[in-house]
Amino acid sequence: MTLVNTRAAFEKAVTDAVVDVDPTVEMVYDNMVYKTPGKTKKYIVMSIDFAQSTLQNQGAASNFYSGVVLCNIYVPKGKGSSILSALGKAVIDGLISVNAANYNDKFSCSPRVADISGPAPIELDDSSHFLGLISCQFTANA
Repeated sequence: MTLVNTRAAFEKAVTDAVVDVDPTVEMVYDNMVYKTPGKTKKYIVMSIDFAQSTLQNQGAASNFYSGVVLCNIYVPKGKGSSILSALGKAVIDGLISVNAANYNDKFSCSPRVADISGPAPIELDDSSHFLGLISCQFTANA
């Protein structure tokens, strides 16, 4: 198991769920070089922050990752809050999909999420977009 596999598991789960709801949404990942999409684009900025890398039991340490997944959903103003709600639901569905009994763990890291917060809508005065914030804690192990 690697940090890359853990990141990929969560990115794929969320991206698949979002694309199923709206294939026009651009996914932006914090570990990739990107240019902020334009004023009329819907996009989600996804970041995965690791807080722990090993678990020290009796004997040698074992791989155990934990941290926080953050998803910032950007929807152009004037399009209504229903789009933000639908994309928020898709992000949540993607995150919780890794906890399902039938989850296909292609990345061999046993990803799991805990309580999910959001989507918390925010209207920024100087922005062309509404912002919705979703966050949750995660774990993954070998």
